Amino acid sequence: MVERYTRELVATQGAVDDELTLEMQQLFSKAEFADLLFTICYHIGMQYVGRAMHWDDACPVPWLREAVPAD
Repeated sequence: MVERYTRELVATQGAVDDELTLEMQQLFSKAEFADLLFTICYHIGMQYVGRAMHWDDACPVPWLREAVPAD
């Protein structure tokens, strides 16, 4: 479920469907969901920074690294 949400987050550039967000929020406490979202966004951001700096494997999460498009 987290992988699905992350892929949707990347694909829609943050405009994730409300139903999917509500479904995710039901699986976690408010604090857990906030931590999860921060972590996902941090790794997405680091992947973009890493690619700009030519660090191709900046993100340690393979499926997230693959989800972020290479420009």
